[in-house]
Amino acid sequence: MNQTSGNKTRLTDRKRAAIMEAAVSEWKQQGYDNTSMDRIAEVASVSKRTVYNHFPSKEELFAAIVAELMSRCQIMKEFDFDPKKSISSQLTAIGKTAVELMTSTEFQDLARVTLSRFLQSPEIASEMLIETTQVEAELAVWFKTTHEAGLLRVPDPTLAAKQFLGLIQSFAFWPPLIGKEPPLTTPQKKAVVKSTVNMFLDHYKPSNL
Repeated sequence: MNQTSGNKTRLTDRKRAAIMEAAVSEWKQQGYDNTSMDRIAEVASVSKRTVYNHFPSKEELFAAIVAELMSRCQIMKEFDFDPKKSISSQLTAIGKTAVELMTSTEFQDLARVTLSRFLQSPEIASEMLIETTQVEAELAVWFKTTHEAGLLRVPDPTLAAKQFLGLIQSFAFWPPLIGKEPPLTTPQKKAVVKSTVNMFLDHYKPSNL
């Protein structure tokens, strides 16, 4: 790829990103149905033609935003068990990753926009449910490995994965999403992860300890 084509590609990527950012901003403030593609083009500082070149319809633009949200969840799938590290440190790392993802402004904005459309678009909700289930499945494998190694007593790894992520979601994700509480501060994030990890280690400790 020569420099000219490379610059053109980067410009195209920036315009696509600007369109998606404008859509999220407007849908969050005005709602999906009340926001036109013309308005999105105006906020993104691009032509309407450019918007449609990237996204032929508002539905496809929304689908791209859902895909972006799901891609953010990919960082939650790296749960390879490391026998050289302590269970506590590994669980803490997983918890920190989950908290940082769930509390980030970008993720919260994406989630707020997509969740508002789920009742109107059940098929999109199903896609997100599949992604969430995959994340839980990866964590369940991690718990299963620790159980088989005798490091934790986890007879139901899938349940344990749901519990672990559910505890973090109840503090880090849902309250700020619905406006019930402000986003967690750094000390609060650490406290949520620490208490969740300690609870798990206490509840799932091997019977011989």
